[in-house]
Amino acid sequence: MPKFAIGQKWTSKSEPELGVGQVIKQDFRTITLRFPNSGEQRIYNSKGEPPLNRYILKAGEKATSIKGLSLFVEEIIEKDGLLYYKNKDKIILEALLHFKQQSEDGTDVFGKLQKFSSNFEFCLRQRAAKLRGIWKSSIVKGMLGPRLRLLPHQLYLSYRALKDVSLPRLMLSDEVGLGKTIESGLIWNALQTEGRIKRTLIIVPDQLKNQWLIELGKRFNHWFTSIDDDYISEHRKYATDKQNVFSLHDSVICSLEFLLANNYVAAAASEVPWDLLIIDEAHRLIKTSKGANAEYILAEELSQKVPGLLLLSGTPIQLAPEAYFYRLKLLDSARFQSLEEFEKNQDNYKKVAKDLSKIPFSDEELSWEDLQKNIPEKSPIRSWLPIKADLSLTATEWMRRVIDALGTSSSVFRNTRKSVKGFPKRTLRTYSLASGEWLVASGQWLISFINEHKNEKILLICSSSEVVVELLGLLEEGTAVAFKEDENSLERDRAVAAWMDPEGPNILLSSEIGSEGRNFQCARHLVLFDLPEDSSLLEQRIGRLDRIGQGKEIFIHVPFIKKSKTEMLFLWYHEALGIFEHSLMGGGEMYAKFEKELKEYLENPEKKYNKFLKEFLPLGKKEMALINKKAEEGRDRLLEFNSQNKKISEELLSEAKKMDANEELLPFAFDMLEVLDVDVQKGIYPDSFVLKGAPEHSEHATLLGVENARSMENGEMSEFDGCSVTVITGREAALNYENISFFHWEHPIMQRLFDKALGEDFGNTACVVCDLVPPGKFFIQYNFILTFSVNVKWGISNLFGEKFLSVIIDSDGNLQSGLAKELDTMALKNSKADIPDSVLEYFAAEGFEKAKKSLENSAKKIAKETEKLVISTLESELHRLEETSMLLRGFEQSKALDQKKKDIIACKKSLEDPKLRLDGMRILCTN
Repeated sequence: MPKFAIGQKWTSKSEPELGVGQVIKQDFRTITLRFPNSGEQRIYNSKGEPPLNRYILKAGEKATSIKGLSLFVEEIIEKDGLLYYKNKDKIILEALLHFKQQSEDGTDVFGKLQKFSSNFEFCLRQRAAKLRGIWKSSIVKGMLGPRLRLLPHQLYLSYRALKDVSLPRLMLSDEVGLGKTIESGLIWNALQTEGRIKRTLIIVPDQLKNQWLIELGKRFNHWFTSIDDDYISEHRKYATDKQNVFSLHDSVICSLEFLLANNYVAAAASEVPWDLLIIDEAHRLIKTSKGANAEYILAEELSQKVPGLLLLSGTPIQLAPEAYFYRLKLLDSARFQSLEEFEKNQDNYKKVAKDLSKIPFSDEELSWEDLQKNIPEKSPIRSWLPIKADLSLTATEWMRRVIDALGTSSSVFRNTRKSVKGFPKRTLRTYSLASGEWLVASGQWLISFINEHKNEKILLICSSSEVVVELLGLLEEGTAVAFKEDENSLERDRAVAAWMDPEGPNILLSSEIGSEGRNFQCARHLVLFDLPEDSSLLEQRIGRLDRIGQGKEIFIHVPFIKKSKTEMLFLWYHEALGIFEHSLMGGGEMYAKFEKELKEYLENPEKKYNKFLKEFLPLGKKEMALINKKAEEGRDRLLEFNSQNKKISEELLSEAKKMDANEELLPFAFDMLEVLDVDVQKGIYPDSFVLKGAPEHSEHATLLGVENARSMENGEMSEFDGCSVTVITGREAALNYENISFFHWEHPIMQRLFDKALGEDFGNTACVVCDLVPPGKFFIQYNFILTFSVNVKWGISNLFGEKFLSVIIDSDGNLQSGLAKELDTMALKNSKADIPDSVLEYFAAEGFEKAKKSLENSAKKIAKETEKLVISTLESELHRLEETSMLLRGFEQSKALDQKKKDIIACKKSLEDPKLRLDGMRILCTN
């Protein structure tokens, strides 16, 4: 196991195109390397054998420091893990070597031909190269790994967020139930996969922290560190210094209340150089001309230091326009400088929106004729049309740019249930029970209800585990299973699996934990056994079944006792808020305004029931109607239009489904695991497998990501006795069994298998018997990877990808181009033929150069096609920025425009020099 130290130089075995990297961070289990030449970072597990080679100069080679000092190496000294290159009185520390120091001498081809791997390993390497090239070139890279149902509006939002060179600074303001948490997680995951971000801080209300942790862990296979009072107290027991706890972790979540209650904690969080900040329930950040609340001040301080920012809020502009402006200012202080100017621009935007609203929006592409025909004659927009019609730009894309420039659509995205299809109809069924003790009356009703729905799946959610236990005791054995907090996640998963079985229990009794992001879509019946006093929590409960793809209709069943607290709460939600049959808008405002009074009524139902019906309920109903009317009148249909793009969404969805259906990925993974002596067995769940590490292979713990596979015994590390991981390979099955890891393209084990297969010492050469080779002749197959030096910040690395190229030549120097496809279908056996040194020398020198030269035209063609695609993408964004500046008349984006132009120049330059990297060689011979 190598010993790492900050400042060391290393190169990647599986991604040599990254260039020389330097260790910039080290903790007890990982190291982080920065690769300046490619603008990327990588995190490796330091416990095992990461796919890295130590970069060491040899005696006689020239060393150049970042300050320009040069010397020819005479002596190398190692101290504290770092190398010192010395020549007489001159010394250059390894950490100060220039990053372009890497030798350009080429590949030691002859050396590689001295030792052969098996043909099976060679083929595995070839399969890995092709598969990783497919993944790296995919437009949905970074969106495939999460355990999510593939929804077009979420894929498109992630795509839009990743397009820009800068990290996204956006407000996600979808209606409740459309997945703002999922959208932000998808953006985070894609940025993390691309290597564009490393450190992320998520701030949420205290009551949502657990839900966020579960969603991120189970859906995105990444467990954030929750920092709170308990964490800090525990840290202080073992800390030897006053280290900033936020700096110890790259992925942190904490509650807004916790930060506000502890100034020193907020200050500590502010000191860390975060790459991305996510704030949920952002409508709590309030600033007006009269001042700002503590929540806003905290967010403002953090957001000024963090390049990426996602604000999540379902509250539309109409409910608080001034506070909305100041939230936009957090996102883009250059564009949203003045409230007065913003209000003026909004008035102009409304006029433009009125003119554009005449256009018949549909899923079809707009034509210039549609615009000419429907935009009013006196509209200022008409003066722009002739100019734009001359450009190679569709009418729809032009319209999106206008909305971007004049509205807030480059900063805000909003999808609504009216614009996103696929939600079921909510049907309410109520049950007025006889007076008496609640559990007795409702329990008797529940037994009768279950008997009426014996052949259907039912989900019941109540407030506590105690209630679940009480109900379980009332029901016939085998009728129900429990899902509650005091069980571990595996026990809860087993309960769900039993319930989902067609022959299993027909009702799942869940405590409030069932409200937190779980998928229960096999049921159409939801029993709300008791009602929470917070409308957002009730909406969460309903959201377990009210999901896209659920079907045509769900049934919501609410029992209550007449003239009791249960009926009053039901009437408040039903008649005032209308939550049971429609998604709630403005629930937070209603809760804030009426919370105190509502609690007073609920605490004394006997005396206040009549007053509740006559005075309080109508008051709430009136206020809710005003909120709904205000929201609908100010509904920004252009913003909703610009938050979706059917054409691109369909391309993203099609590509994601294609990647899901790839038939080569899992066979490669299982073959690779077999070679590595990891046992693969069928699991008990659908599409599941158990991966078992062998006791004689301690490195399996690292491969399978199993920490603590060994323990301390009597002060010494115990022997490795094997480990196992259960994974699930189908997306639909993964959605149903959330405690089992989703084994897909972006799963850590899959990525480690790619790294292993493409490592320097695995399957890079082979010698096989091939009947197509004439007697006494030798052929050789050269496999190359075509790569480009891409700056990761451009956000378009998928357009560059990696291209697998292969060429076969014989020992006389003739191309054998027709053999490549045939070889893929042939069962080739390993050969022990004695190959003359003259043949090996030819293949290592002249043959190798001839092979590279034969691929030059293909490489140039790919580079040209790539350049066209990449430059088109970058220039499209440049034109959008230029039009924004023009249409806003005075809004300065000169820095962004200048940077975009520089990026285009740098991008063109990187495309001029594609690199052909030799990846493998296979000699073909006769018996």
